[in-house]
Amino acid sequence: MIRHFNSLIKRKVLIFSMCFFLFIIISGGITFFRVIRQVNSTQSIKELMQFAENKQRCLENRLSREIELTVKLADSPLIRRFFRNPDDPTLRALGMEEILSYGKAFSSGVVSWANEVERRYYEGDTCLATYDPENSYHQWYPVVRDQKEPFSLNINYDYLLGHTSYLYINAPVRDLGTEGGQGIGAVSNRIGLDAFLSFLYTADYASIANTELYLFNRKGEITGAPDPSLVAGKIVSVSAASDGARMLERTLLSDRFKKSGTKILSEIPRLETDPFFCFIENNTQYAIIPIASLDWYMLLVRSLDLSLFFSHLISSIFIGIIGLILVIFVIFNVYIFMLLNPLLILTGIMNTILSTIPNPLAVIDKHDRVIYVGKALCDLTRRKGPQDCERRPILDLFDNEDMRAMIRNAIQQSGHFETTTKVLIHEKRRFFKIMTDDINGAIAGKFIFITDITASTLDGLIDPLTGLANRRNFDTCLQDEWKRAIRDRQPISFLMMDLDKFKDYNDTYGHPQGDQLLKAVASIFAASAKRPADLAVRMGGEEFALLLPNTELTGALYIAERIRLEVEKTEVPLINGNGLSSITISIGIACTIPTIQDTVENLVSCADQYLYEAKLQGRNRVAYPPSSIVPQQNNQVDGVPLFDNLD
Repeated sequence: MIRHFNSLIKRKVLIFSMCFFLFIIISGGITFFRVIRQVNSTQSIKELMQFAENKQRCLENRLSREIELTVKLADSPLIRRFFRNPDDPTLRALGMEEILSYGKAFSSGVVSWANEVERRYYEGDTCLATYDPENSYHQWYPVVRDQKEPFSLNINYDYLLGHTSYLYINAPVRDLGTEGGQGIGAVSNRIGLDAFLSFLYTADYASIANTELYLFNRKGEITGAPDPSLVAGKIVSVSAASDGARMLERTLLSDRFKKSGTKILSEIPRLETDPFFCFIENNTQYAIIPIASLDWYMLLVRSLDLSLFFSHLISSIFIGIIGLILVIFVIFNVYIFMLLNPLLILTGIMNTILSTIPNPLAVIDKHDRVIYVGKALCDLTRRKGPQDCERRPILDLFDNEDMRAMIRNAIQQSGHFETTTKVLIHEKRRFFKIMTDDINGAIAGKFIFITDITASTLDGLIDPLTGLANRRNFDTCLQDEWKRAIRDRQPISFLMMDLDKFKDYNDTYGHPQGDQLLKAVASIFAASAKRPADLAVRMGGEEFALLLPNTELTGALYIAERIRLEVEKTEVPLINGNGLSSITISIGIACTIPTIQDTVENLVSCADQYLYEAKLQGRNRVAYPPSSIVPQQNNQVDGVPLFDNLD
């Protein structure tokens, strides 16, 4: 209790000083970091702008090269002549050679084309399909053929094959000999965007620390990322399509960046007037720049780097102040603990005194939580030590429900309280005396003192001659087991046993020899009570009993016959040393599954009745109620019939 009180004081002193120290550190740190964050944020924005412009320039240059090659192929005089007369073998061979050579120059390696004469779709030198005006997927050809611009860009995905997105650079092939340059065909450079944009993430292109680059479209779908799995998305079947088509579901910004992703999309309209937008959220900097040619956006994500923290003079001053406060904090706590030292010594003395008390004891507060516990109580509750008990409700320490009930009843009393209680622990009966008293003052609670009085109590419950339970012990245990059998609906068996012609034995050999015999047969009865709940009893004189909880008639019969045979074989040396003596026993059995209407007296009376029947039938036998019990194949013990039923 004193130890807990002193620990409480030390803890409060430590908490106060730590809170004061932390208040200074936190308030000063917040102000300082806000300044540093603003400085670092401004510097980071400049770096992000330069980095984004470099990436955008690289992307535009690569795209311009692909556009230039596509337009150059569409303007080729040889391609125009070939598209006007595709059936001419010479023109076709030259035209295909030109198309294939351009295909090798394209990053995709493939040229898609169609002409007005054949009206077929080709990929390189392979014919894929014939133009079908009714097929909406074939409409790209007339749209490109009739467009006025020298090229157009279209981002789409392969609907039937479910591939990732493609960038189509389309250019019309015009007949310059006609008015207005009538379209006679179209060429298309199909670029796989995933592969085309992968150069943005290679080591050949410079990057900046703690920065990730993403590309996304107006829908908020991620189209480029350092992690390829974010771009790959998920291919799903189109439920409304009958041709087995599939489509690509890309990862959304809101999936990757949660609330920040939603805010990024909401800020896109600002890019119409400001080509570079930046904001900070959750200590992360987000910068957005449009990619006009693709109608996409570039996103740079950077964790704010506080590496500049130690480069400022104010940082050194701030760290010095923190160090000074820490020194003051240490000196203050050392001084306080010096003042508490006498109290700590007293605590050690009291702990030593209390630890020498062999009885279980504990101190609890007004909420029934343990503030001190002795080693004996830890051993009783099977806890590792005081640290496993303190600050816990006292009832939580006890797994045995009888012990919990004993403690609960005691702590509910006010003032000084003493009581003696019988407890069943692991099916063994133990007796405890518990004393509680109130504690007033700074720590209100209770003092609990427990004494195990099992040994002294059992002295009055044991037969001094045989060491078996006496009649008083039997009456108490029988009541307990009877109630348990009713509650659990379990059988209970009772054996009433009497030594045959013991009076004649005493008259022949004398009472000292009779006592020797009683001790010998008592050891057989004690050995038969194998389970903790079994009880061997000396009822008085030469009369014994065996209480067998949770035992059916078959088991009771087996034990009874064993006892009968062991007694029959027992030979007791005569006190005068002139030979051996022996005796037999008669046993009556009663067995029942009791109900609330039954009484224990009926069980004892029934066993006594069958003991009398065994005597009448000639002694040295077991008698039991006639029932459906039939000896099984193993119906003998040492060659002797196991049961001798009375019918």
